[in-house]
Amino acid sequence: MIMKMKRTAALLMATMTVLVAGAQTKKDTTIVFNGQRIVVSGNAADTQVEVYNAQGTQLRKSSTTTYVDGQEVERVYVTSPFLPSSYTNGAGVFPTLPTVWYAFTSTDNKIGSTANSSAGLHTRGSGSGEVGVTVFEGICPLTPTGRKGSLGLSMGTQVYMSWNNFQTGVLLEGQGNHVSFAQSAAKAATNRITYTGIRVPLMLVWNPLETEGTMASQIFLGLSADIRVGGKYRFTPEETGDPVERNFRVNPVGLNAEMGVNFGPLTITSRVGLLPLFKTTDGKKAYTSSVGIGINIGQLFRKGK
Repeated sequence: MIMKMKRTAALLMATMTVLVAGAQTKKDTTIVFNGQRIVVSGNAADTQVEVYNAQGTQLRKSSTTTYVDGQEVERVYVTSPFLPSSYTNGAGVFPTLPTVWYAFTSTDNKIGSTANSSAGLHTRGSGSGEVGVTVFEGICPLTPTGRKGSLGLSMGTQVYMSWNNFQTGVLLEGQGNHVSFAQSAAKAATNRITYTGIRVPLMLVWNPLETEGTMASQIFLGLSADIRVGGKYRFTPEETGDPVERNFRVNPVGLNAEMGVNFGPLTITSRVGLLPLFKTTDGKKAYTSSVGIGINIGQLFRKGK
């Protein structure tokens, strides 16, 4: 009898040890309250709460409270614009930069000119443009998640190609860091410079409402830096004669002021060059500006929470 009691006590001790170990390693707790299921989970850094209704649907958060051990937790969301935004939500602001875009450009002798001030530059605005793709974007929230009027910082890396058209009867000649123009007897079907570049934008983003639908809107404003490479010049006569093709040096570094708005996946941007694209031998400076439209593929195929 005594041996049997000892075996029973040992079995009870082993069972309690397993239960205590399971309780110590359990990572979440479920509570049923007013017909709703509340799941509490977390780790050593913070505690998170999720609420589900009787049908098992997760309820949308109108605000978020995070409990931490007294230390401020800073989060940065790094995303590819090719991923659906459901994988990157939570910052209060959404991906800002377009995955792909096209922009109409102009080249003028004044910063941000709207009057096509191209005197002395012989530019031709028709057909000038830019195409590009965003490689990645990082989002750093500046306000608590879920609060209306969320602010954030957006920083990304973009690759683009730009082309600028010139008047048909003018031939360009690069002279070191400057450009000269010569009249040409042959009219050109193609008279342009093209170059590629890497652009790094830094934007302050404002989301006036934390909207979960595909038409979430944002406003952004900031600066972008350009590194330009691969400048080329091509002059192709309309009828006869060999085309002129040569390398063309543009200012390798650029700085732009940018602003725009997101309407869900649609992005409209305006960019003004603050540093000249090139200088002429008679002292004029050529500044670029553009208006563009783009699509964020992640927002286009976004899934709601």
